[in-house]
Amino acid sequence: MRPWRMFAALAGLALATALTGGAAQAAPPAEHDCITLSGANLNQIYGIEERIVSPPICLEVRAGERWVVLANSWTTAPGPDGAVYPAGYTPELPAPIDDFNAKFRSAKYVIDGGTDRERVVTAGPEVLRTFVGADGLPFSAFPSPPLKPLHPGTHTFSVYIVLSAQHCDGLAVNVARNCLPAGESEWFPQTPFEVVEKYGKPGRP
Repeated sequence: MRPWRMFAALAGLALATALTGGAAQAAPPAEHDCITLSGANLNQIYGIEERIVSPPICLEVRAGERWVVLANSWTTAPGPDGAVYPAGYTPELPAPIDDFNAKFRSAKYVIDGGTDRERVVTAGPEVLRTFVGADGLPFSAFPSPPLKPLHPGTHTFSVYIVLSAQHCDGLAVNVARNCLPAGESEWFPQTPFEVVEKYGKPGRP
């Protein structure tokens, strides 16, 4: 699912926005914003006010505050021209990113899965956010709705998605790498993150 593509694309998007005088240039980042290694501000790009949990860069939340999961995105070919698919597959919509978005039914965010604290939040297509990266390839991500505060300590999250039918990205013919199955599938594996006291540890914002 190529998580690295999200951060490469977002870095290019942030740079393009800054060069055109857009939102990324409007104000310095808030102290809790999630900043990629290349300097992209994920809070500004996605318009998210809450603290973001987004591996591998942002894995800390303050106790008492709401937060948002932002896992890896899905990248496709830019349009029907030049798109390539495995034998026997035909997209329902010509543009691969439109095909993915149309087939996206829901995302399920599992917090502390497998424990007595497990909580599941499900959201529909309204969470989809679609952009075009600096490489010209469109991608869609689906940050969670704002999630309830957690007690201090180590917690986990995982993400699952549901598609109405098989989708292939149009970038190559490898079914395992370039296609997603119909129904529910794991999108991001269970990953730990930390919830710290409201004012954090010395030296942290």
